[in-house]
Amino acid sequence: MPIMPYRISRLGLVEIRSLDLDRDLDYYLNVLGLQLTAREGKTAYLKGWDERHAYSFALTESDRAGMVRMAFRTVDPEDLDYYEKRLKDFGIKYDIIPEDYRRGRAIRFTAPSGHTVELYNEMDYTGNLLPTVNPGPWPEGLRGIAPPRLDHTLVTAPEPGKAIEFFQTVLEFRLSEMLVAPDGTIIAAWLWQRPAPHDIAIVPGKPGGFHHAAFVVDSADALFRAADILAMHKARIDYGPGRHGITRGTTIYFFDPSGNRLETFGGYTAYQMDPDSRAIRWTQDQIGPAVFYYSGWRHRRMRPRGDRTGRYPQSRGERHVRLPRWRLWHVQDASDLRPDRTRALFRRRSP
Repeated sequence: MPIMPYRISRLGLVEIRSLDLDRDLDYYLNVLGLQLTAREGKTAYLKGWDERHAYSFALTESDRAGMVRMAFRTVDPEDLDYYEKRLKDFGIKYDIIPEDYRRGRAIRFTAPSGHTVELYNEMDYTGNLLPTVNPGPWPEGLRGIAPPRLDHTLVTAPEPGKAIEFFQTVLEFRLSEMLVAPDGTIIAAWLWQRPAPHDIAIVPGKPGGFHHAAFVVDSADALFRAADILAMHKARIDYGPGRHGITRGTTIYFFDPSGNRLETFGGYTAYQMDPDSRAIRWTQDQIGPAVFYYSGWRHRRMRPRGDRTGRYPQSRGERHVRLPRWRLWHVQDASDLRPDRTRALFRRRSP
């Protein structure tokens, strides 16, 4: 089987909704510690301190939380023409966006998951916060957690198999890891083009659902410092510090004031991909350690042999909640949050 060339360099943009832009922008600047590029009307454009283009993250004021769009940057300008042809060949409707804020031509379409996806190549090159001659390892004067860059996003789909196949077949993403049912059906997948564990992950859930956007931290010290900063600012921590079995990445899940989930992801613990890397399989009975490696094993040992019921991960002030079966059903956004279940990854699906 021939190895496909890389045509997508990275996840270039995640845009999410904000219930109060002034409040949330203060949080993103002073707690998460992103850099503000500009505020245009109801949208603020931000980036990590080590990102060289104008922005990678956008907040748009709205009456609900969740994702507006995601965008991937291609390796070369010609790759846009290549993907436009593929969309035509597969009968996918798309629009050409001549330009956007500090960004050139893009292709916009809707994935089977219900998400707005864009492909682009040109964006203003603004450089990072370091000098280009004799730079230090990091800039002084950073605020908050100060992640260097955006890493990935995890989204939901009512029929994840169709969405996963679309990203694999049409956009030529590769599988790094997958969660499979006993019959071999793929339940969830982690997909990549750049040589890292994932640029996007897709799990079961609502159409167009947003689980989280992840920003890199580059050391264990940085991960624990992030936890300290979140606690000092009384931010709502969902899970962590901990580790994923899938990708091996260390993690903290937490919420912004509007209820959007974010992650500090320990890229220093995650592996790198080769073009011929083969996907890792996780079976459904091991979903606990696959997602939350440390607590997952603990809860697996607590279940009697043959007991297929699960438990929400317990945290201070919470009680165990028994479930009749394992079901991956993620909290979507602020409208779905329940005070006694904010750390829940597994939730019974309503009939």
